[in-house]
Amino acid sequence: MPIPSLDGQTEMLRVAYRRAGISPRQVVYVEAHGTGTPVGDPIETTALGNVIGAGRRREEACLLGSVKT
Repeated sequence: MPIPSLDGQTEMLRVAYRRAGISPRQVVYVEAHGTGTPVGDPIETTALGNVIGAGRRREEACLLGSVKT
């Protein structure tokens, strides 16, 4: 099974927000995929932090959740 790439995840998020015309700093909540794996989750959350968390002050926090059945 292929392992997700941090660089690939980060770039995918940047491209998606750019195409949507949304600044990542406008995002206030993300529902993460949350694979529950020791490899996938850290890559996903780090990529989100790299893109959505970049340049934010503490009072501009973005909430992160992952709800599974």
